[in-house]
Amino acid sequence: MKNEHRCLRCERFVGRTYYSSPEGIGYLHLRCMLRNAGLLKRSAIASLVVGTVLTLLNQGDFIFSGHFYGAMFWKVPFTFAVPFVVATWGAVMNCRRVEKS
Repeated sequence: MKNEHRCLRCERFVGRTYYSSPEGIGYLHLRCMLRNAGLLKRSAIASLVVGTVLTLLNQGDFIFSGHFYGAMFWKVPFTFAVPFVVATWGAVMNCRRVEKS
C-alpha cells in the first residue's frame, strides 16, 4: 500500500517516512520540516534561554572579571548551538511517522 500523503510545502508525495507538521494540519518531508518557521523559532528561543544559563554557569566568572581567553570564541557559540540542535532534533523526532509496510 503506497502512502498518498502530499507534503504541505512542496506538494510532492512524502513517502514511507514523513513528519506531521508542527501545527498538526498535514505532512512534510524532512527537508521541509527543517524549514518550518515555527519549529526554528521555538528552537531559537530554547537556545537563547538554555545557552545563556549555560554560558553564565560555565564562563560567567571569566566574563564578569573581564578576562576573556581564546577558547571562549568557540565555546560560547557552541554553548548556544547545542541546545538549538537538541530542541530541533526533539521536535523533528516527535513529529516523525513511519508507514508500516
